[in-house]
Amino acid sequence: MSSQTQKKSKKKMKGIPVLYDELKRPHNVMFTDSVWKWLQLSAKESGTSVGEFIERWARSQIEDTTG
Repeated sequence: MSSQTQKKSKKKMKGIPVLYDELKRPHNVMFTDSVWKWLQLSAKESGTSVGEFIERWARSQIEDTTG
């Protein structure tokens, strides 16, 4: 079982990070309708929300540039 799967099984508590070492905060971004639809479909195929889909993509980019 991966550490990410283990973290997902934890009970969510307000103010306590679940998937990462820091809390998520709301941020606003703007997309065209076509990109938004693609993000929604891609996230659904991945079994995640759009926010988590983008988070994972961004973290993979960080790892690529720092690892």
